[in-house]
Amino acid sequence: MNVNEYLTNSLIPIRLACINTEGYPITMSLWYIYLKEKFLCATGKNSRIIGYLSSNPKCGFEVASDLPPYQGVRGWGNAKLDKVRGVEILDVLIRKYLRDQESSLADFLRKRSKNEMAIEITPTSIFSYDYTDRMRGIIVNKNL
Repeated sequence: MNVNEYLTNSLIPIRLACINTEGYPITMSLWYIYLKEKFLCATGKNSRIIGYLSSNPKCGFEVASDLPPYQGVRGWGNAKLDKVRGVEILDVLIRKYLRDQESSLADFLRKRSKNEMAIEITPTSIFSYDYTDRMRGIIVNKNL
């Protein structure tokens, strides 16, 4: 698997894990772009994940499908919060994930964009896995 190509072209959200205020791990899914070996996300500046990452920038991540054959990328790194680039990153995410930029969801997100904050994740360790060969011939029940 070409990790850079997989992360650049995947429409699967990133699962981002961090430590909450009680000291427990928590995982959230966010839209992302992968650019210059970094993940970039955007979310509301008052969201819980912004608070968690403000307290502890160490995080884990995974970009992977839930359906066989299982393949994906996971690892850990450090998050940096950026108050300036939130609107810019949100606009790129809307183009990537919604393609229909005139949708009601795109309008909803853009109306709230003044409150967006960017999250930049710099991986310190990154691993890929691809079980396509060993799962060849398995029938997938898409109703699960």
